[in-house]
Amino acid sequence: MSSKWTILTEAALVLGMLTAGIAAAEAAHAAPLQAAIQAADPRANVKIESKILVERTEPGPTGDTVTKLYPPSDVKVVPGDKLIFINSYSNTGSTAVTGFVVNNPVHAAVAFTGVREEWALVSVDGGKNFAKLTELTVVDTVEASEEKATTTITRAAQPRDVTHVRWMFGKAIDARASGELRFSGVVK
Repeated sequence: MSSKWTILTEAALVLGMLTAGIAAAEAAHAAPLQAAIQAADPRANVKIESKILVERTEPGPTGDTVTKLYPPSDVKVVPGDKLIFINSYSNTGSTAVTGFVVNNPVHAAVAFTGVREEWALVSVDGGKNFAKLTELTVVDTVEASEEKATTTITRAAQPRDVTHVRWMFGKAIDARASGELRFSGVVK
């Protein structure tokens, strides 16, 4: 098993354990706290569910090629596989929510390839700064093999440099409204 597959598997297990632990804590202790948070900040009413799907192109029943999406648990994930990251959101409250922001890190074993929403921003510095990819630069250190000297160069950021994706909602999320945010990547 490759180290990248191991990293993805471990990340899924950790996420599962964290989710179970958080759910248990909420059920046992957090109900009064959650009510106080929701009264103070309606953004707490927006719930997010995240999932990853593996995109595969396969022969269809008539011989043409079709694209199918699978949960990672249903297929063997290998380097080069295309992944779709989906954040489904839902405002469970009775009032519209403004100023909502979703930040999604891009795992080191995944090369970012794009985002569906044109208004999304990205970071290439670990989530410190966000902008459109075309507005960002990266500083690289280059070694000269013969001289064993290093120099730094600044270049335009590329999709492979993306470390985080951010969606800042410019419009209110209406009460009981829902939607999806998506970005894609490839397993390194």
